Amino acid sequence: MHLGDLDPSGTDMTRDIADRLHLYGATVRIERIALNPVQVAEYQPPPNPAKRTDKRYKKYAAAHGTQSWELDALEPLILDGLIKSHVHNYLDSQAFEKARQRQEKEREQILALYAG
Repeated sequence: MHLGDLDPSGTDMTRDIADRLHLYGATVRIERIALNPVQVAEYQPPPNPAKRTDKRYKKYAAAHGTQSWELDALEPLILDGLIKSHVHNYLDSQAFEKARQRQEKEREQILALYAG
């Protein structure tokens, strides 16, 4: 998963990360989960002019216009929700719950050792 700015560099970063990982032999799929035009419309972060000096500007402007948006303009709770919703798509809920219960039991045992 990748989160990045919606600007010429940020949108190309998803491709760049995938290319670099493949260069080193990784067989992964990079999914961009933020920031995208739908999220910009929904959350309305403040726009900035896209950098015309960026070599990727023309391609970006053709796809998104002349404005850009920063990922960090989103509220932290929004980012948290975006990440959690995508992680849950890949999560084995039963295995996660078993691990969470085991962790809680071990935490209680450790607390009991220090309390006693």
